Amino acid sequence: MFSPKIRLALAIAVAIASWSLAWVSIRAAVTHYSAGELALGRYLVASLCLLPFWLRRRPRFERRDFPLLLGAAICGFTIYNLAINEGEKTITAGAAAFVASTIPIFATLCAHFLLGERAKSATYVGGAIALAGVFLIALGEDRSAGSWSEALGQFSLSKGAILVLIASVSAAFYNVFQKKLFRKYSALDVTCAAIFLAVLTFLPFGWTLPAAVQSAPAPATWHLIILGVFPGALGYVLWSWALSQLSVARLVPFLYLIAPLSIPLGYVLLGELPSSLALVGGALSLFGVLFAARK
Repeated sequence: MFSPKIRLALAIAVAIASWSLAWVSIRAAVTHYSAGELALGRYLVASLCLLPFWLRRRPRFERRDFPLLLGAAICGFTIYNLAINEGEKTITAGAAAFVASTIPIFATLCAHFLLGERAKSATYVGGAIALAGVFLIALGEDRSAGSWSEALGQFSLSKGAILVLIASVSAAFYNVFQKKLFRKYSALDVTCAAIFLAVLTFLPFGWTLPAAVQSAPAPATWHLIILGVFPGALGYVLWSWALSQLSVARLVPFLYLIAPLSIPLGYVLLGELPSSLALVGGALSLFGVLFAARK
């Protein structure tokens, strides 16, 4: 029906759109669910969606690779989701997405130091620029300081922006674990296994989920389900397939579209915009990321 190029373009577009929506849905859901409850609910839904793929493929992992799988689950899902869920309680979806746009830079640096891959000097310069942008976002999104000028004067940083930055670093390590596992297993099998393990790690943080579902309003629960079906399951499946068709270097730059898409989605669906200083920081951060990615 569609040519291979069109199918690939559609897969990337849907994955990026679903992950852009994720920042907005998290922001909408965390007002009624704790960080742990939202993470557990989201990936329970994602697990149910991915279970048929797992049962059909029935992959087998060697016992010696279990530590890598557990590391991938903890870094890519447990720490990452608990941090962004808690972080988005205090910063807008667009600002959080801008902070997370630093993931490719951290992933490149981790691959350089841990896997021996070469990193260009532009990666370090771009990383420094992007972190300066994150610093401005953290200043601009500190609601307790009033205006951004007050934030500058008080040197007050947003806890939420710092948490999302921690999540970005954690996601970078997830990419390193993935790369090691991809030498022996498919992207889909690794993703499914990591998500299933992550659900177990979320249990101590989200065991109150049943009570939260009963008390939360329907829109918040629908956002939780959307997070599981689209960004949690569909987004990862399509991205994994695209990764099997393209090199990492060619595919990763598409992640930079997430932040610019999240801002209008946040405005349309939630009626919120990042602060002016956060927008300046987001633009600086995005410039740093693009500078690091240039050839």
